Amino acid sequence: MNKTELAEALAAQVGLSKTAAKEAVDAMFETISKTMCDGEPVRITRFGTFRPVPRASRRNPATGGRIGPRAMPKFTAGKELKETIRKKLKVVESGGELSLVKAV
Repeated sequence: MNKTELAEALAAQVGLSKTAAKEAVDAMFETISKTMCDGEPVRITRFGTFRPVPRASRRNPATGGRIGPRAMPKFTAGKELKETIRKKLKVVESGGELSLVKAV
């Protein structure tokens, strides 16, 4: 699902126009980004936490040069989201490859 599809699903579920739903989705992502850029986490109860984390400098294997330390975004799924996914999806192995299928 991409951002446009997310806005369309929101519009259908809540009864908003597609334009209003797109504006709501854009505002939500902008608020999450701005809060993380301020160095603060965004905790969404029963869903998860978005937070900025420091990343140490490291060597670039392609060039041999150094990549300096930087801040990176991280998402940690909440307990309820993890449980929902575990209940609704199962992992199957076929030919040495893993894939997801809906649980019956």
